[in-house]
Amino acid sequence: MPQPRVSDADLLIAAARLADLPMTPERAAQLVPAMNGVLQLLDALNQGALQETAPAFAFRAGWEAPA
Repeated sequence: MPQPRVSDADLLIAAARLADLPMTPERAAQLVPAMNGVLQLLDALNQGALQETAPAFAFRAGWEAPA
């Protein structure tokens, strides 16, 4: 089982820099617990075997009203 991902303030500051958003180290330290919660939710969603899911190639998008 893979290790759970854990965020730290430096990682948040780097991500904010990539998004061209200013972030102080103090604000990043405040956001670390919330970001860890988000990463735990993403890890929980990543438990399925999606590689065995068949593609939905039969999907037909239709914008016209049925006749």
